[in-house]
Amino acid sequence: MADGKFSKALSRSEAKHRYVRIPKDDRDFFPQAHEPFVVKYDGKEFEMKVNHKHDLMTGQLYRNTKFVEGTVLNFETKKKGHYVLVADGAIDW
Repeated sequence: MADGKFSKALSRSEAKHRYVRIPKDDRDFFPQAHEPFVVKYDGKEFEMKVNHKHDLMTGQLYRNTKFVEGTVLNFETKKKGHYVLVADGAIDW
């Protein structure tokens, strides 16, 4: 993580089960476990939380888009508790 940004390419398991495993070195990019924060994606805002396993569940983001293996999720901090997500390689439903 550098300069308020976090990027990760999804593994097959992450894409299939709709989550992002946050590496230990990048864990401080997001709020503490179970603390809500806002992610703006595709013009909509979603309230999300990181769970106790350091996973960010992405299922609610699949409304109009599908993340497949290799999709790169790029998170950027806009202000405390607010993030913007750009998903490179996502597929529209």
